[in-house]
Amino acid sequence: MSFNSSSEDVSALRDEVARLTKIVSSQSARAYSDTRDKAAEAYDAAAPYAKKAVAQVKAESRAVADVAREHPTGIAGVVVLATAIGVAVGYILGSSSEPEPRSWWR
Repeated sequence: MSFNSSSEDVSALRDEVARLTKIVSSQSARAYSDTRDKAAEAYDAAAPYAKKAVAQVKAESRAVADVAREHPTGIAGVVVLATAIGVAVGYILGSSSEPEPRSWWR
């Protein structure tokens, strides 16, 4: 008697697991589809702005290149000045964050 009862319980559990598996599978497929659709919408909305940004960057880089060709010494001066400022800032930051002196036994 108890054997039939336990086999009926196992059978009921299998049926329940199968039902839950179908539910989870259906919900995950729906969530995947919704996420894919939202990602496609976001891509479609962002694509025109990205194209405009690329065109703007190209135009600005051409303008900078033209100025660099017309004024090579000015550009060299700007590069040297930026390098000097970077070195100074790096030196100041490096010297202000000196680690605590450590003894050889610590």
